[in-house]
Amino acid sequence: MRFPYIPKTKAIFTLLVGIAFFLSGCYPREALRKPPERPPLPDPFLLAEQDFREGKFAKAIEGYYRYLELYPEGEKERTALYRIAKAKEELGDFQGAILLLDRAVREFPDHPDAPVLEADITRLYYQSGDYEKSAASASLWLEKHPSHPLRRKVSSYLGRCLDVEGDKAGALKWYVQAVTGPDDGTVNVKEIQELIIALVHSASLQDLQSMEVSVSGTPYAPSLYYQMALKFLESGELPEAKEAAAALVRSSSEQFWVDIGRDMLKTIEEELSVRPGVIGCLLPLSGPFAIYGQEVLNGIQLGMGLFQEKTDNQPLELVIKDTAGDPDTAVRALEELASQDKAVAVIGPLASKPAQAAARRAQELGVPIITLTQRQGIATEGSMVFRNFLTPSKQVESIVDKALKMNLKRFAILYPDNSYGRFFMNLFWDKVEELGGEIRAVETYRPDQTDFEVEIKKMVGLYYPRPESVSRMLEEFRWLRAEEKIEDIPFTDEEPEPLVDFDAVFIPDNYQTVALIAPQFPFHNVFDVRFLGTSLWQSPELIELAGDYLQGALIPVGFYPHGDGDSSRELEQFISTYRASFESEPGILSATGYDTMRFLKEIINNNGPVKTRRELRRHISSYADFFGVTGWIAFDRYGEVVKDPLILTISGKTFRIVH
Repeated sequence: MRFPYIPKTKAIFTLLVGIAFFLSGCYPREALRKPPERPPLPDPFLLAEQDFREGKFAKAIEGYYRYLELYPEGEKERTALYRIAKAKEELGDFQGAILLLDRAVREFPDHPDAPVLEADITRLYYQSGDYEKSAASASLWLEKHPSHPLRRKVSSYLGRCLDVEGDKAGALKWYVQAVTGPDDGTVNVKEIQELIIALVHSASLQDLQSMEVSVSGTPYAPSLYYQMALKFLESGELPEAKEAAAALVRSSSEQFWVDIGRDMLKTIEEELSVRPGVIGCLLPLSGPFAIYGQEVLNGIQLGMGLFQEKTDNQPLELVIKDTAGDPDTAVRALEELASQDKAVAVIGPLASKPAQAAARRAQELGVPIITLTQRQGIATEGSMVFRNFLTPSKQVESIVDKALKMNLKRFAILYPDNSYGRFFMNLFWDKVEELGGEIRAVETYRPDQTDFEVEIKKMVGLYYPRPESVSRMLEEFRWLRAEEKIEDIPFTDEEPEPLVDFDAVFIPDNYQTVALIAPQFPFHNVFDVRFLGTSLWQSPELIELAGDYLQGALIPVGFYPHGDGDSSRELEQFISTYRASFESEPGILSATGYDTMRFLKEIINNNGPVKTRRELRRHISSYADFFGVTGWIAFDRYGEVVKDPLILTISGKTFRIVH
């Protein structure tokens, strides 16, 4: 067999290639390249820090806990615990925050910031409302770290906790500690100072005495001594009040406090010189109001002389001053009663302007004054000012209330165009609407007017021409009268009848004018309406002049001497004694003067020796057991007498009490 011819060079090449393939299969293969190493995992602490800075507190807490699991004793363990506590605080978990801070303090007691964490624990207890634990924590902190920069801040929290718990003296001590020394920015000094002042102002006398040691030598001492002097004055402890006022002067170099202290010392000296049995009296005994002043004085003198069978009663002295109805004269007379006569209290004046001026000055001088005026709001002059007289608002309220209970709900007002009429008109209108009634007509007249035809016609639709619609209605009624023989139609063929859409008419004027007005209503065919008045209607002459036209009228009064057949023995004795002494009938003024004098007399005799004016003022404010001829007498917290007026009506030829 023949083999193909292979050239020599080609054979050699083929042999070499085969050897190379053989050799390549026998050598070891080159090792594969390793994959790149993964980068290290992020530090959980750093991730938590980032979340904390971004306000992701829940996520940050998870991160910090992850770090503590991985590195239970890592170098950042304390910081992680602190951060978790702060994050929990931000989320409102105060208890959780406290536990974490407490753990950090226990595990790292020697760390320089341990006092800071302990102070945070005190703060968190306070913010969570656990004042007892906050106070205990603060007390312990202050014992351990008396010189730490956070001392003032922790003191403020201890003060707040004790304040909440009612320990005013303890609270003040630590408030003062919190603001003592240079302001280092750790507390809001102005806020703490306001808390100190509020605490001193609201403290009892016993608390103030306990606080004294805490404020000695501080800027808060004057305020404390001032309140202490006031409290002693209120309780009638004048020597102690004098001592506190003297301490006030010594405690400050500020002219403001020195002047206040000296004024208080002067007041106390005057109080010590008061004659407890002297009652001053300010009345117009000359001038245009003299007749009224004399009537009040009659009652006051009668009150001084009655029921003297008790031998243990303190003798009283009455010092009378004439105001002549003038405000300046009233003020000068009051000052004489206070400084010269040393009166313990004053009765009067009557007229509004003298009463206002005297009340203001009495408050300044610290003299209790019981005014006998109708002026609204006079008792707001201060705690020394009282008013024992039936007020306009009480009059109006009583008659509106009584009228509504009698099913009188629609009202008209006919009033004089003067200050008295306008004032009562507004009072009445407001009270009617307040209590659910309706005002249907309002007309005014001149104070000197005697003919009221125009005003009455306007009130009942007779003054102006009637609208076409009313005229058509009139024609229909005429047809009904003719065809159906209806008799009670409110129109006649000749003249239109009045349209009376109100149940009662309020007339705030004196009885003389009312006696002119009342008969003119039936004269203009206005019947079956009830009249309402004020206390100025209370006169027998009203019945004589116009009683037939005012049957069923409602009149508010503060005193009615005739009673209703059920009069008390005291009232009967007052009336008979008054008649015998002054040969006239007692009225509201004499009865009010009588009761006011007896009210003061009863207070002075029933409460032992009343040493000071402030003590008497306190008894006047709280006494509620007096019943006189004008009814119960007691004063509310504003100094206004608490007394409801009687309601009179005219029945036949006499007044009768409406129950």
